[in-house]
Amino acid sequence: MSYGPGGLPYNVVGWFASGVLLKSMAIGADVIGTDLYDKNPDKRSFLPAGFPPRPRGERPDIGPHPLPQRQLNQPAPKKIKEMLVREFEKIVRDNQDIIDYRDSVHEGRTKSLFIKKDQPQSAATKMMLGEISHIHGTGDYSVHVVLAPQDCKKVIASGWGQRHPLDGVRASKLVLGWWVPKEYVLVYAPRNEEEVQIVVQIVKAAVGYMTGRYDVK
Repeated sequence: MSYGPGGLPYNVVGWFASGVLLKSMAIGADVIGTDLYDKNPDKRSFLPAGFPPRPRGERPDIGPHPLPQRQLNQPAPKKIKEMLVREFEKIVRDNQDIIDYRDSVHEGRTKSLFIKKDQPQSAATKMMLGEISHIHGTGDYSVHVVLAPQDCKKVIASGWGQRHPLDGVRASKLVLGWWVPKEYVLVYAPRNEEEVQIVVQIVKAAVGYMTGRYDVK
């Protein structure tokens, strides 16, 4: 509960679900391995060429509970948090023909990018109930996205994020009501303006993957 609200009820029931039930399902999870993406036949990429490595040292520490998935250090400064929210809102304004911005289904207590219901629905879109990406606005300001398999590999291998410890664990649906796909990636909170722009590139790539569009603005 010290991570702040998100994903599960913010009470002892949510703590038990995350700290006991889901944590037991995530034992031994490999959150930075990318071999599975090499085996995926979908070779599309929506990230720009020359995607850079994350600078300035090691990955942040992540809390031991699978939900909510949160950083324990390397926080985003206040002005960077505000900038990130503005950039999310700009993505919605610039792409309002294909996405909208409403309350998150999976995270709760924050808004998320969704594919519009009149757009074609891929298997990934249906699995995620149309949800593309959200900021953890009640916590560390890290970001969850659903990316093309090859973009998952790029983001993880370059140090910008990691997999979810429950990805592919179908038994988690018994607790969550949905199961986490292997394309569901945690992007670390940006620490400065330059990193905000990289996170924006990643979020736009997620919009591209979920909508099948290469012209996301």
